[in-house]
Parts: sequence; C-alpha cells; structure tokens
Amino acid sequence: MILEKLCKEQIIFDQNKQKLNRNFKIIVNYFLGPVLFVWISVSLYNQVKQQPDLPNAWLQVKQAFYGANSWMLWLGILLMPVNWGLEAYKWYLLVNKLQPFSFSKAYESVLSGLSLAMNTPNRVGEYGGRIVYLQPQNRLKGVALTLVSSVGQLLITLVCGLVALLLMRKQIQLVQLDGNHLSGILLQVFLWSVLFFIGITALFFFRMQLLAKMLQWIPWLKEKLAFATVLDYLNNKTYYSILFYSFLRFVVFALQYVLIWQALRVNLPWWEGFWSIALIFLVMAIVPSFAIADVGIRGKVAIAIIGVFSANTLAILAGSVLVWLLNLVLPALVGSLLLLSIKIFKER
Repeated sequence: MILEKLCKEQIIFDQNKQKLNRNFKIIVNYFLGPVLFVWISVSLYNQVKQQPDLPNAWLQVKQAFYGANSWMLWLGILLMPVNWGLEAYKWYLLVNKLQPFSFSKAYESVLSGLSLAMNTPNRVGEYGGRIVYLQPQNRLKGVALTLVSSVGQLLITLVCGLVALLLMRKQIQLVQLDGNHLSGILLQVFLWSVLFFIGITALFFFRMQLLAKMLQWIPWLKEKLAFATVLDYLNNKTYYSILFYSFLRFVVFALQYVLIWQALRVNLPWWEGFWSIALIFLVMAIVPSFAIADVGIRGKVAIAIIGVFSANTLAILAGSVLVWLLNLVLPALVGSLLLLSIKIFKER
C-alpha cells in the first residue's frame, strides 16, 4: 500500500512538473518576449524622435534605394545568400562525416533551422530544424554536430570582439549607457571577462570530444551522451575548417552592416565600422535575447556604439532593422516553407 501510494504521488509530481515546464515555456515565448519587444521599441522610438533634422534623415533613408550610393545597399542585400551559404557549407562539412549529404540539402536544413529558431530564446530551436533532414537514427548525433558549428561561430565572435575592445578603447569610453560613459575599470573587467570566456569556449570547442568521453564515466550520463560518439569522426582539420568558414561568415555579416549604413549616410569609416560591428556582435553574443526582441536589442546596442561616430540615429536603426530582416526574417520565412515538405516521422 505504501509503495503504491508513493508511485501515485510520483506520477502526480511528474505530471505537475511537466505542466509547470509547459506553462513556463508559454510565458517565456508568448509573454516575456513580446513585452521586452514593446519596451525596447518605445525606447528606440524616443531616441529616434530626439534626433535633430528628422525629416532630412527620413529622406536619406529613402534615397538609399536609388541614390548615388544605392549600389552599396543592393550589394549588402545580395550578400545575404552568401552569409547563409557559408553557414550551410559548415553544416555540409560536418554532416558528411555522418551520412551522405548534398550542399543544397544542407542549405535547406540551415534555413529550416532558422525558421524554428525565431520562436525560441537565443534561437535554440535551430538545432531541431536542422536535424529533421537527417536520417532518424542520426538525428541525435546531428545535435552534437550542430553544437560544433555554433560554438565555432561563437569563438570567432568572441575573438574578434576582444580585438575590437583592444583597438577601440578610446572610442568605447565615449559610449553612453543611460547617459553615463563607460569607466576604464568597467571596460577592463569586461575585457578580462571576454578573455576568460574565449579560453573556456576554445577549450570546449577543441576538446568537446574528450569532455563527452569524460562525462560518459558518470553512469546516468553514459546513455544520454552516447550520440556524442559522432565527434570521433572529426579531426583537427575539420575543426580548423569550421573556424575558417566561421570567420568568413563573420566578415560577410560585418560587411553587410557597413555597406548598408554607408548607403544610409551613416558617417562610419570602413575600418572603425568593421570593429564597431565586432563589438555589437560581441554584446549580442553575451546578452540573452528572444527573436522577437532581438532587433530591438541590436538597435539599442548599435545606436550606443555607432553613435560615437554618427548622430544619425534613424539611419543606424534603419540599417540594423534591414540587416535583421534580410538575415533572419526573410530566410526564416523561406525555411518555414521548406519545412512543409519534410516528414519528421517515417510512415510504416
């Protein structure tokens, strides 16, 4: 009787736990994200409204599509498929260690992953969208490969961000947060924190396989981490290739920003522009965000950093929104259409 009672209580506990987890996800995805989006949008609106000569700034934004510098805007737009093509090639290199996979299929799976990522914190849903293109027995192993690609991109972002911190110390101290300039001490703490995270990320990236094997010595983790055996197929050449293409993608992404901002008449020098964008990426990599609020957070960070070089707040924000639409929203819409043709579970 006692055992039966305990079993029933455990079942009730598990059911309540699942219900709480489900409710928590609903709150996070459908309440917290939109609230954050509204709050940031109002803040950005107030910043744009305070810009001097706002009608002229609007005119410059419109002229970006057909003015003398419009080629920069269109080149930035054309770089979108290149950006995701590099990410698809990284995925193609990794998945072919597991099963035969074409580049076109890799491109489709990356876009499909992006469509699911739009509704999850820090775009974690991207994993699920990619692995549905794999054979059922390989899908869990695909999670480990997706992790390799993501961590490689993160490592490049952190390293470039650190270089930007070192090269632009004077400019960074001019950045204002809530009306206050960043202190030298705070900047120093941030710099050492980034350096620490680079060390941890690099160790995890290059020793992911060893870490998985060490954790498998823990009995209750052994079966759960069995899918990580796919990492045995990766050699140092593969890891360095992932870093190389991650860096190329970083450059393309940064170039999109610089080109579009130049077309929108943001007075941003090319060299400072590249490293300023590296700082924006660094902050975005560290700050947790929801896809719906991502554009707002990106806009606020861009205004704070690029505002050191240009007072054209409207153009800075417009460029950030345009890049967000091009690189996230548009590919996600295409990916959602591609997902319609995928059968997640095979018919028997």
